Amino acid sequence: MEPCKSLRGTLRDVAALPPDRLPPAVRDHLMSCSDCARALAAARLARGLLSTVAAAPEPPQDFARRVLAALPAHPARRPAEPGLWRTAWGLVPVFAATAAALLILFQASTPPVAAGLVPTANLSAGERLVLEERPPDPDLVLAAVMEEAE
Repeated sequence: MEPCKSLRGTLRDVAALPPDRLPPAVRDHLMSCSDCARALAAARLARGLLSTVAAAPEPPQDFARRVLAALPAHPARRPAEPGLWRTAWGLVPVFAATAAALLILFQASTPPVAAGLVPTANLSAGERLVLEERPPDPDLVLAAVMEEAE
């Protein structure tokens, strides 16, 4: 644990060294400790990114003035006219409320039952499950599964 602590304390300095100039003790520790090797790789990556950013060229002195001069002048704004889209967006809450009301009504209503329309005497257990009005009996569900397995 002690070599890790000492390496972490000098990580910035070690990251600046090329791999062939690392001290032998540090190189040996990095071969056996994957945590320190990852920390050194991250420090080298950060150092490389910072050096890349620092090496960016400076823009010319009149760069901002030339960019602003190249932009087209803004056309005069005309007053906003209420259009079709503004009216349509005004109806969105109405449509949302209607959809919510229909959803509530649909979920609160009981489904229509076709009682007495189909004779159930010759139906299989699975067909009886589908056509029943009340929740299915667990024995009937088991019978339907076993019937399908045969």
